[in-house]
Amino acid sequence: MMDLYLRRIIVHQFTPNDTELIFSDNFLEITPRLDEYFRKKLDKVFSDEAKRGSFDSDNVFLSNLRDDLMESSLKIAQLWKEEFVISEDQKTNDLVFIQFDKEGVEHFAFLRIALRENLTHIAGDNQVPIKVTQNNLPSAAQTPDEALVINRRNHNYYLIEKRIKHNGSFANYFSENLLQVQPEQSIKKSIKLVEQTAQKIAENFNRDDFAFQSKMKSAIYNNLEEEQELSPEKLADQLFDDNLTARLTFVDELKEVIPEPITVADVDYSRQTKKLESQKLSLSNGIELIVPNNVYQDAESVEFIQNQDGTYSILIKNIQDIQNK
Repeated sequence: MMDLYLRRIIVHQFTPNDTELIFSDNFLEITPRLDEYFRKKLDKVFSDEAKRGSFDSDNVFLSNLRDDLMESSLKIAQLWKEEFVISEDQKTNDLVFIQFDKEGVEHFAFLRIALRENLTHIAGDNQVPIKVTQNNLPSAAQTPDEALVINRRNHNYYLIEKRIKHNGSFANYFSENLLQVQPEQSIKKSIKLVEQTAQKIAENFNRDDFAFQSKMKSAIYNNLEEEQELSPEKLADQLFDDNLTARLTFVDELKEVIPEPITVADVDYSRQTKKLESQKLSLSNGIELIVPNNVYQDAESVEFIQNQDGTYSILIKNIQDIQNK
């Protein structure tokens, strides 16, 4: 886990029956078990799913964040409820407010955690030993239903949000209404947009084959690992190096959804690189290959040959040992 030091935690609750808030008067006693639980929850916010950005100094929501965590939590919980109450799918939620330090810098966190019903074995009740219990917290490994973390020094934020349904339509009520910000896309979403845009351009220029798909995967992986960012211009140069029109079209279309390079150094993006570190090929004869990128790009290790009849042959070279797994 990251180097996080939890200073204070307070938990209020939202109940759907009367759409009211139940406020707590006291901070939680941070036991070792609770410390571990909430640090794991915070770890999930600094991830490839987080939308990021920075608050302007005159942002209205930011003005509600004070030095007094209790005062801030009461005000922000009320503001959140006013926006969330229109949702058509409401459950009992814990509203968790945390003051913590990350690498010595003070941070503020607001986590919305939807509570669950679970079957529980009640010892001593021989008639009905297994009962449904209410208001159970999900496991520490699960990402909070929604979360906002703010760096108190520079006002940078990390946001996990879900759209709510109201009058038949969906809205990002958290960023649009509550925070009034326009965050950048998450790394997970950005990679998907890069892949979709690149594939569309490749199709338009009759380049969308397995070789291009592999090239695209390698380019995204290398940009994440070596450059620590996703830049439309750099990706365009790597994906469409021999076609100026394709390069310019790719940059123009991608910049509509990713206007600035997406940096990754401050979040855990390992899940994405894990997916991209190998090429997974499914052949028409039923054979499936998983080839690490460094091997895939090494002509001394693997060679793809296009035959005169349009079929492909794959030559795998210099194998020292073969194991059946």
